[in-house]
Amino acid sequence: MDGRWLTVLLTLVLPAALIGLTAFYFHSNPVAIFGLMAVMIGGGFYLLTYTESFG
Repeated sequence: MDGRWLTVLLTLVLPAALIGLTAFYFHSNPVAIFGLMAVMIGGGFYLLTYTESFG
């Protein structure tokens, strides 16, 4: 496995599952859902700016 399926799971399934769990746990509280989306977007930007050193 070369990581393609893991990438698909992390980019498509994980955010959908997190939003679903947040909506279920907090009873569709929009503030909680917007907070979760802000955390996911911030994490995505962090991963985009993360520099990995090969050496």
